[in-house]
Amino acid sequence: MKRGMAVQQVFIYMIAGISFAFILIFGVNMVNDLMEKGEMVEFMQFKTNLENNVKKIYSDYGAARTLDFSLPVKYTEICFVDMDATYDESLCAKSAIACDAWETAGSWGAADQNVFLDPPAAAAIKTYKLRMDDGYLCLPLENGKFTLRLEGRGDAAYLSQLVYE
Repeated sequence: MKRGMAVQQVFIYMIAGISFAFILIFGVNMVNDLMEKGEMVEFMQFKTNLENNVKKIYSDYGAARTLDFSLPVKYTEICFVDMDATYDESLCAKSAIACDAWETAGSWGAADQNVFLDPPAAAAIKTYKLRMDDGYLCLPLENGKFTLRLEGRGDAAYLSQLVYE
């Protein structure tokens, strides 16, 4: 009788161990999927927020706003490019993808995007026309956050980085 109970107990422990392993694997996969979807939602919120703010301000001549933006932490740099400006290859040292897009597009209308992230984003970001002093503006991201000054110029939004002293 005792021998039969011992075999039965081992079988129960094996089933319990296998069940625990399946639950653990399933749980880890669900947590990873949830985190990826959360990052995608955060990125899409940023994209919509940036596009809407540029759209609001570009035609409002003389208006200026300082805005804080937030991206998923995996992004380390953002580059804005004035696709209508004269191509400047100094951008290539900061963002090869943005440099290549600027060189090949030649104008805002022909470009698929004018905002570039490092690492590259899941979706292209194309705002209304942007203007910067050097034709581009690359900003390092600290924990996915950055601050940007937008000014309305009537036909485009002028972007600049805030410098704190």
